[in-house]
Amino acid sequence: MKIGAVLLAAGRSKRFGESDKLLAEIDGVPLVRRALAALEASVASDIVVVTLPGADRLIEAAGRGRWRFIENGDADSGMASSLRVGLANIDAACAGALIALADMPMLSAAIVDDVCAAFANCNGEAIVFPEAPDGRQGHPVLWPRAHFERLSALAGDQGGKSVLLAHREAWHPVPIVADAPFIDIDTPADLKSATQRKSD
Repeated sequence: MKIGAVLLAAGRSKRFGESDKLLAEIDGVPLVRRALAALEASVASDIVVVTLPGADRLIEAAGRGRWRFIENGDADSGMASSLRVGLANIDAACAGALIALADMPMLSAAIVDDVCAAFANCNGEAIVFPEAPDGRQGHPVLWPRAHFERLSALAGDQGGKSVLLAHREAWHPVPIVADAPFIDIDTPADLKSATQRKSD
């Protein structure tokens, strides 16, 4: 079963300050490159990276790999537009799309593969996501193709949360003890905290 991955990397990093947070480094590796390394080492067969127009520095920081960059000319309208662009460009042979966030520095290929394996075991019909022992829902989320139209109809600065909540019957949480699916970088303080975690 083929599974695609969409890495959302078209945000403006407003809470991070003047610089692009995805270019910030942990252990000398930019956040965008860390996320892509996890996806590249996973079973995902097609990887699409959604960027802002003219994202030359981000593309350079990402480096070369088995992924494609797709510009979202409407990125300023919010996350929903990037989700729509990513889904529209995933290989048509993929049964689902794993939506990953580029600002999650602890993402690993093992977590991605666990989510993908659960999706395959559900015959590609479930919405699969990591779940913490306390019930928190994490990322990435793997969506069956049957939900692409609903996700693509979203507008503004929202991800797939509303669609997720409307389809609880399709949920298939994957228990994950690690913190990785629940850590993202929004502020310089978040980056400092994540860097400290890596060094512990």
